Amino acid sequence: MDGVMVINKHPGITSTKVVERVKRLLKAKKAGHLGTLDPMAKGVLPICLGKATKLAPFLMEREKEYLATIKLGITTETHDREGAVVKESPVPEISKGEVEDILPRFTGEIHQIPPMYSAARYKGKRLYQLARKGEVVERKPKKVMIHELGCLEVNLPLVRVYIRCGKGVYIRQLAADIGETLGCGGTLWDLVRTKACGFTLNEAVTLNELREMTMEERQHLVIPLAQAVKDTPAISLAGRLRWWVAMGNPLITTPQELGLRRDEVREGMLVRMVDQEGELVALGEMVKSPEHHWLCRPRRVFYAP
Repeated sequence: MDGVMVINKHPGITSTKVVERVKRLLKAKKAGHLGTLDPMAKGVLPICLGKATKLAPFLMEREKEYLATIKLGITTETHDREGAVVKESPVPEISKGEVEDILPRFTGEIHQIPPMYSAARYKGKRLYQLARKGEVVERKPKKVMIHELGCLEVNLPLVRVYIRCGKGVYIRQLAADIGETLGCGGTLWDLVRTKACGFTLNEAVTLNELREMTMEERQHLVIPLAQAVKDTPAISLAGRLRWWVAMGNPLITTPQELGLRRDEVREGMLVRMVDQEGELVALGEMVKSPEHHWLCRPRRVFYAP
């Protein structure tokens, strides 16, 4: 059971609970998710099974996309609708254009302070553990990347936005910051993750749907390792090359072998190293070599020789 299962998470359940249920339904020995979704949120939650857990660090570097609804005029402890209300303010007449005018402030590389109700750590403890005790500690801002942020609809007091971002972005904090910038406060009212780590809602299945399936049907939905990184170039390993790569040895290669132009290859580029049956033997990275021009060096080996 090696691969990725894409779950369409429903509200009211933690990401950890989803992993536990998928693991049990598929009788997998190892499993882990690719980025937490808060209990109130729904949408794409990819679950890595078996050897696919080794892929997690690479997949989590990929972008995520969200549809978020912000309710203006209300501020909560957790920055979402499940938290206790700490402040209410009148909502002025705000147009879609006015919302769009402030969004560039939150686009690109920004500094974001992790909310107290989050899994970030402070002196070895989770922030949410301290927050539940009523403690507030100083948090260092962290750099995050928001590639795209657009206003889809304004139906006061609700504002609906689209977000395309890198890892580590707290959408709840973003909602609170947008509300504060608009002068009336705001909290995250609804959140749907439409894409994560290369996987979309079209590939996702709900826990209820998974529960009703036979084991064979469930296994059919598991995305194989090589398919989980299908958007990366591939090198085919014929004969003893499979053994050579599985031992951790690099390969001399060329852009042509990867099906790329010379200007499309860059240092550190990830490459699938697959055998003749299409199985992912290793995930490699391109390294410049003065002697051979390019080497593909295994970063993570998935199958022993």
